[in-house]
Amino acid sequence: MQEALGIASRHAQSLFTPDPARGDPTNARRSLLDPIRAAKCYDDDRSDPTFGRRLPLQVRVALDEPFNLSEVEAALKKTDSGRSPGPSGIPYELFKALPTYFAPKLLDLFNSIWEGGKMTASLAEGLVRLLPKNKPGANLKSLGAYRPITLRETTYKVLSKVLVARLNGVLGELLPPAQHGFMPSRRSADAGSHLTLLLEKLKSLGTEVFPEGALLSLDQQSAYDRVDHAWIFDVFEAFGFGERFISLLRALYDPETLGVRYLINGFPTELVRLLCGLGQGDPLSCPVWNITFQPFLDALVRRGIALDLQKVWPGGARAQLTHLAFADDAVVVVESPAALSKLETLSQTWYEATNGKTNTDKTLVLPLGPNWLRDETAQALPTVQEGESFKWCGYAFFRHGDSKLFWTHVLDRIKAKTRAAGDRTLSPSGKVFYANAHIISTVLHVLSFDIPPQWFIKAAETALTDFVWGGAGRNTVARDFVFQAREDGGLGLISIGDIVHSVALRFWDAVAGSNEAIWAPLARESWRSLVAATRDFSPWGFFSSTARVEKLYRDSTRWGAVVAAARVTVPTIKSELLTLPELLSLPPRLPSLYAEGAKHAYDDADAVAKFAQIADLYWRDEGKGWALVGHRRGFWQHSKEPALQHEHVWSRVGQLLKAKALLPKTALRPARIPLKEAPRPRCFNFFGLTRPFTIRKLRRLVNVVRFPGREDRVKRFRDGTSQSDRKRFWRWLHDRFASAVEQDTHWRLMYDVTPTRKRQHTQGHASSPTCLFCGNDAAVIETVSHYFFECAYSTSFWGGVLRILFDKLGIEDTDVDPSTFTPEQLTMGLPLLRGRGRTTSRWMWVRLACAIGFQRLHLLRWRVHQRFELDKVVAPPSLPSALRAFERDFLSRAGFVPGARDWEV
Repeated sequence: MQEALGIASRHAQSLFTPDPARGDPTNARRSLLDPIRAAKCYDDDRSDPTFGRRLPLQVRVALDEPFNLSEVEAALKKTDSGRSPGPSGIPYELFKALPTYFAPKLLDLFNSIWEGGKMTASLAEGLVRLLPKNKPGANLKSLGAYRPITLRETTYKVLSKVLVARLNGVLGELLPPAQHGFMPSRRSADAGSHLTLLLEKLKSLGTEVFPEGALLSLDQQSAYDRVDHAWIFDVFEAFGFGERFISLLRALYDPETLGVRYLINGFPTELVRLLCGLGQGDPLSCPVWNITFQPFLDALVRRGIALDLQKVWPGGARAQLTHLAFADDAVVVVESPAALSKLETLSQTWYEATNGKTNTDKTLVLPLGPNWLRDETAQALPTVQEGESFKWCGYAFFRHGDSKLFWTHVLDRIKAKTRAAGDRTLSPSGKVFYANAHIISTVLHVLSFDIPPQWFIKAAETALTDFVWGGAGRNTVARDFVFQAREDGGLGLISIGDIVHSVALRFWDAVAGSNEAIWAPLARESWRSLVAATRDFSPWGFFSSTARVEKLYRDSTRWGAVVAAARVTVPTIKSELLTLPELLSLPPRLPSLYAEGAKHAYDDADAVAKFAQIADLYWRDEGKGWALVGHRRGFWQHSKEPALQHEHVWSRVGQLLKAKALLPKTALRPARIPLKEAPRPRCFNFFGLTRPFTIRKLRRLVNVVRFPGREDRVKRFRDGTSQSDRKRFWRWLHDRFASAVEQDTHWRLMYDVTPTRKRQHTQGHASSPTCLFCGNDAAVIETVSHYFFECAYSTSFWGGVLRILFDKLGIEDTDVDPSTFTPEQLTMGLPLLRGRGRTTSRWMWVRLACAIGFQRLHLLRWRVHQRFELDKVVAPPSLPSALRAFERDFLSRAGFVPGARDWEV
């Protein structure tokens, strides 16, 4: 065993020791860091946001301030329970249980480490467990076949979280938008969308303009493990961090205390000193890596490796990124194979300065021009072939843009997961939970890059709905209910269409003028190239022409879906911020232009026809408005002649518009009508949200529009139930104290789709619609109300359930108002206990009793029906045995209700 421990220890120490053969790093570091030292501070208007920028003085001073109590308390709130503790065994739960006691003590400890410049060995050490990598054919006798998982002290990780929170406040300004890995307010989906649109643009330029270009994926060997600690301190100094802040980093990365012990078959090795590298499992590692990797990304541009897009696209927007990174995973577009020698030189400089290695042999190439492979050096690199994909950040890019194979693969993954869980005995609610957590979550990332084809959306949603209901032939309720939100009475399955719709709105917002995303200029260029033939690039015009949208769909899947999404979820106009030129560019059919409840002028067909003749007041399709009045294009915009013959239409519109004060007063004097201007982004939004529009923000609001509440199908709400009470009921129904099966039983009751004998008889699955518990009396039809309440057996069952509940709560029958336990109240889950509120754990017991009661009653009635149809035997269980089963289930689960004490269970 000692020999095995020694081998593991020596192997690990070799990984965390800088390579002494790389020579003096001084000149290499100077070449990488001098441009950053010479950069302007990020609050200076003259600074270049496409490169790393320095910290302003006031920010540097703020970062050097001692930690305060609020920072520690915020870090404790962000810790996740259930995490493995470090060597001491102290979990996060201990700190979170008594935050007022531990937070001040942790604060004193953290500030003393900062002042003293030293951490104790027990705090700095960690344990490493080795887990085998899930790779086919891996040699488990080799240490390289195992993935190290480091367990750090929770005290240290709280300190690390406090420091990360400080860094996150400046990272967005410090680092340019090329870096998207673990950056606050930046999303990898934006990087993927930017790369997709960039490749499309380069392809559209043609092989004559861009004949030798390629996309390279740059691989960093063991990136986090190889960073020289001296490089970390030099980079932070170059970016303008103060010496006091850097002194804390020196304490955290002190080789005398920082180390780990590997566990081999449960036995720890000797301490492995971390002489280089960033700690695995350390929250601080990600922001520190992003800062230390930025000089490499800057050098890709400064040394002429990354393509200067202005060379091949002179009319394009300036400073468009042609290199991107997600943490250490970088991609760069190069103009020709000549960039490979420059990349080799940069890799050597990077190695000398940081101890990091760029695996040029593993550089993957996606050729963008036909002449790339004519170069011998380029031929030696791994190259994406026809039909293969170039994967980055989980998304696939293809040589000729045909992504059908990729989306087919994604669909196959969805179907494979549904088949894997299809044989499990799960209720629809349980399947929805599984689908949301284990199917849709795995494809959500790739859906956020770009708009998938329509056939994929339809096929994916069909597979998911079939999975929830057990097959295409078993859709017992409308399909909309599956995707409708739970608080609106649906099952809450995340809709692929909602996700795509949300992404489409973000694209539309970019085309309409927003610059929130880095890919917005490229999106506008893609849009302009598509609609160039119309000579009008405004996306607002597509609101008034269905034919144009249909043509757009034929020309482009992406932009057809984008415009269709915006027509369904129309932007909200802030009329008070509009100018007259902006108002004139908007279509008349935007509801937010008018006062709420006003009758729109366009409801009158005659008025709609005359709109085309009113001096281009609103957007017209090419050849309509100006042609109808018989004047040359632009006549009305430059003429002083007022449209007096249409004065009555002007007045009608003016009275309805919120911004009527902006309209020209043609009745008073001739008015020059200004040229139209596209509304500024501040004048419109979606659903009243503030930018940036994220999928998380948009998806739930889009769902309400695409799947509105079907309240007419809910049979059990009493007349006059308010919308707030309805939403409160749906939240109650899906409460965590009810199992998924119990939620489904109650959900079916609300929609009158419980499998009663009447329903089974109608569908041909029962010999008669009569109730088997009432002596098979032909006059007694088993409806839903009879099934749960009106049958004598059901009435007695609920009486027994209430007695068990009262006994559990210690309530005498005289303390209960019997009128609150009517069938309607039980259905709505609102039985009240006299003198007792709903905020205690006892109220939760009422919820539990209702859930178990409905489910137990449904099961025993369903089994009686099944046995009768199979053996023609009516054998309902005795009421005492049914109540004993309920009581056993109720009491076994009541002990898990929060607030319950041992004597109450």
